[in-house]
Amino acid sequence: MNDAERRWELAAAISSITVFGVGVGIGGPLLSLMLEARGTDSSMTGLNAAVSFIGVVLGPLAVPRMVARFGFKHFLLTAVPLSTAFFLLLKAFDDLSAWFALRFLEGLVGSAIFAATEAWISQLAGDENRGRTMGIYTAALSAGFATGPIVLSQTGTAGWSPFVARAAIAAFATLPLLAVRAGGGKSDLPGPHPLEMMTRMKPVVMIVILFAMYEVTTVTLLPVWGERAGLSLATAAALISPVFVGAILFQIPVGLLSDLAGRAVTMRICAGLGMAGAAALPALAGHAPSLAIVLMIWGGFTTGLYPIALATIGDRFSGVDLLNANAGLVIAYGTGAFIGPILGGAAMDLWNPHGIALLLTGMFAVLLLTTWWQGDRRAF
Repeated sequence: MNDAERRWELAAAISSITVFGVGVGIGGPLLSLMLEARGTDSSMTGLNAAVSFIGVVLGPLAVPRMVARFGFKHFLLTAVPLSTAFFLLLKAFDDLSAWFALRFLEGLVGSAIFAATEAWISQLAGDENRGRTMGIYTAALSAGFATGPIVLSQTGTAGWSPFVARAAIAAFATLPLLAVRAGGGKSDLPGPHPLEMMTRMKPVVMIVILFAMYEVTTVTLLPVWGERAGLSLATAAALISPVFVGAILFQIPVGLLSDLAGRAVTMRICAGLGMAGAAALPALAGHAPSLAIVLMIWGGFTTGLYPIALATIGDRFSGVDLLNANAGLVIAYGTGAFIGPILGGAAMDLWNPHGIALLLTGMFAVLLLTTWWQGDRRAF
């Protein structure tokens, strides 16, 4: 592959997953709001959302063999429409019991899409600029996630409109892939199992689990914390926005820093700022402008942990090992995403409302210590 072909495949992979991310940004709030409008118990709504993360944990296990057989391009051209079909079936069946099965299947396929795409991007990035490239990917994906709720605000939650919009967006996500050369993105034979690869990169796996616990807990419960802490409903609902803005603005600088200063040093900076930002939340609850600024910086640096983890395994592995390692990280993310909101809700019950701040501070402290884990020196 020449440089022009490599750059085009990289642009196609990033643009495709970004557009797919817009659809993901529509789906999560849409389904929660539909259940809320029907008077569904909040615990049942949370459980229905959590079942998708069981699929997230299992989905990447099939990725190495599927990509080895079909290549990245053809695997994604099959998986994206399949994910869309499961999403449309949610409206067709429109029954909570069916939603449990369909959300599991959507999580299964969706996580496979992310595992394959992230491995493809890391493989194409090259060693010299991998941190910056993964930062570009994360910034673009964060923009996609943030755009989803905006689209939902225009379609509303009633009828087929939001489902059709999500399906149309997913169709656009496949267009960049169609322009990839025939046979593009082929992989080697399946190689080591993703679970085996996880044992070879234990510190990074732990960091991703903790990062996922933070990210999903924050997205799920930060607005609840804001309302209970005395903010207006509108202000509390908007607390995630500065986190997303920071995630978009800071990823390229953080990725560049990891290329220049090293992955471990940058992870420690991000974890330390994450710990400081979480600890400051109770004191900032009554100062909305200051809170928004801190959340933007906090979101920018904490979100940087995941692309640095991706760059770290890209530095260490290549070919089929990289594909399996990336699948292992997605499994780790799904595990943390499942655990985080459960612990966050329990923490807020024990200390209302600031238990979430205490939990996040402790999680970032553990994450910071994990960056010094020397059980496997090659992990960083």
